[in-house]
Amino acid sequence: MALYIGAYLPDRQLDESPFHKALVRVAAGLAQQRTDPLQTRAPNLDLHFLMPGREEAPPFDGMRFHSFDSRSNTLRIESSVPSRMIGSSHAEAFVIAAMQDAVDNAREFFDSRSTEFSSDEYFALIDRIGGIQPINRILN
Repeated sequence: MALYIGAYLPDRQLDESPFHKALVRVAAGLAQQRTDPLQTRAPNLDLHFLMPGREEAPPFDGMRFHSFDSRSNTLRIESSVPSRMIGSSHAEAFVIAAMQDAVDNAREFFDSRSTEFSSDEYFALIDRIGGIQPINRILN
């Protein structure tokens, strides 16, 4: 399973926000892991962060399933970014925690389809990328 992350930025001013910078750092760390054998097999998980802008905000809170493409075997999940997180010093921890939540959700989805999914390996990969353990992983 390959893990991908991306974002929807409704305003160009968000390019310089602490959240966007944190997302870019985590994405760069994820890109460095592309040669990991785990990142070369299906199924795939695409986590997309929806950032709020001045005049536009995601129509939901939390995380939701977007779609599943059976041709590419890719599950797309969307995560709503709270406005308070845009300028937060905890933005990177939020990104890492959202990635972990997405892996949990993907495991449930793929289990329901009887598709093998290596969630423990992905938690280890995410921990290597972030170098931190957000509170939800510590408590679980």
